[in-house]
Amino acid sequence: MFANLLHLITGSSPASPEYNRAFVQDVAVQSVEPRSRRVERALILGWVLIIMKCVLIAWAISHYRIPIHATWIVAPTLAMAAICTVIYVRRR
Repeated sequence: MFANLLHLITGSSPASPEYNRAFVQDVAVQSVEPRSRRVERALILGWVLIIMKCVLIAWAISHYRIPIHATWIVAPTLAMAAICTVIYVRRR
């Protein structure tokens, strides 16, 4: 980086004609990681636990007459879980 700055300031060109070959020109990644059954099972287990939690929260709020609506707890939980699932499914 500093060598290029020095050449820019002085107006001189690099000493050798192969100067530009020393730098990375392009990077291409062709392989795609296959889906993991283990991760997919963990996602399914996570969704089951999240649904159980949401049902438990809704029951507890109505049973104990807590002065909030269950949506304040359930909606962010479902939104974050959906975001994580979409990120995994749409990955490349």
